[in-house]
Amino acid sequence: MKMEVPYTLKVLEQSQVSPPSGSVPQTSLPLTPFDIQWLMFSPVQHIFFYKFPYSTIHFMDTILPNLKHSLSVTLQHFYPLAGNLTWLPQSNEPEILYVDGDSIMFTVAESDYDFSSICGYHSRNNNEFYPLLPQLEPTSKTVLPLLALQVTIFPNSGICIGITFNHAVADGKSYNHFMKSWASVCRLGGKDTSLILESLPVCDRTMIMDPMGFAISALKDMEMINISRQSLIPSTELFTDPVVKVLATFVMVQSEIDRLKKWARELIIEKNKQTTEPPPNFSSFVVTCAYAWVCLIKALGPNKDKPREHFICSVESRMHVEPPLPQTYFGNCLGTCHTTIDTIDLTDEDGVAVAAEAITKGIKTAMIMESSAGSDMKMGDFFKMESERIISVAGSPILRFYDTDFGWGRPTKVDIVSICDTGAISLSERRDGEAGLEVGLSLKREEMKVFASLFSAGPVLGFWLPKANL
Repeated sequence: MKMEVPYTLKVLEQSQVSPPSGSVPQTSLPLTPFDIQWLMFSPVQHIFFYKFPYSTIHFMDTILPNLKHSLSVTLQHFYPLAGNLTWLPQSNEPEILYVDGDSIMFTVAESDYDFSSICGYHSRNNNEFYPLLPQLEPTSKTVLPLLALQVTIFPNSGICIGITFNHAVADGKSYNHFMKSWASVCRLGGKDTSLILESLPVCDRTMIMDPMGFAISALKDMEMINISRQSLIPSTELFTDPVVKVLATFVMVQSEIDRLKKWARELIIEKNKQTTEPPPNFSSFVVTCAYAWVCLIKALGPNKDKPREHFICSVESRMHVEPPLPQTYFGNCLGTCHTTIDTIDLTDEDGVAVAAEAITKGIKTAMIMESSAGSDMKMGDFFKMESERIISVAGSPILRFYDTDFGWGRPTKVDIVSICDTGAISLSERRDGEAGLEVGLSLKREEMKVFASLFSAGPVLGFWLPKANL
């Protein structure tokens, strides 16, 4: 049951934004194996908050026209986002279809909520975010829009851009390419597209080979959750949690990350001193994931009779498929790092080091396995783990979301709100531009208090807390 939202929101305008008429021919894009695996997931929901000390009238008269025009210009190059995911009766596989005139829903709203509170780092009820996000309204069970946008004005305080998009059309790198391009065109007043013309997206899905038929195999697995030619709408039961939770963000400064790297590396070297394995070099991403994972498992407590914990993160694979793809390829091209560790090992004194070593090995394996658009983790394997606890990662610090400047300066806060339903951990670079990472997650309020205590204690002490101290 969802709680009442502590503010009012008034919709001021709803419109459809298309690429310029006649600028894009009718185009059909097949789904690759990398795209198909995302059909079972609910849409990604993302919010960018910006300080904007001006009135609603000023925004509507001065900012909004350029925001919509620059969006139209940008969609000319990122036209799949304006199209629809569809599964035609005569086709064996779903596809992305763009027809001239296709558009995205663009909503403008006004809120009386405290802007400084909604875009803070402290615990905020998940329900506070949902009115700020647009919905993807399907035309039918087999015709699904791929992107919707909502801009909400907090008069004389700030604005936010809420984005909802279907992951089957694009991964984080492609989505980030679109957002940065739109922001660049908007910042230039919508008159000069040279910035995005220098890095045009490549939308050719036939560049990804599938000689082993992974796409057909994945579609057969999808039938287990009733995704087929009859319906492309994923079940909400897999990931939606009806319990009211809070969303919070934690900051790991670089000195804490470096301390964890050194501690974990020395421990693993000592553990492997009788072997010929080379000493590990843990990345900031890996040790932060490992640290957050262990803190989260301890905060959540035992998972009934399930003795294993699963961790999943995505690995950029454009350079690892054969043949390699351009960095501007628009679509999905992510490998899957899947790590499984016994709960008792993860919650032991050296759990963070064990997790870091396992995640590092998993990432290396994912890079190898994705060379032919295949994966060592099939959809069926994921469904089998459904009854066990799975922690995944959303976002990535290399995407640098805080560099998305529409002309109003850097965002004051960025939140991936879809983690409220999926239970994932979000990762990004720090807002202030300093070295380090931001970690976002959504938990019950009491669980969040425990997590916050664990998360803040470990790096300060320079070692992981023994179980006896919990």
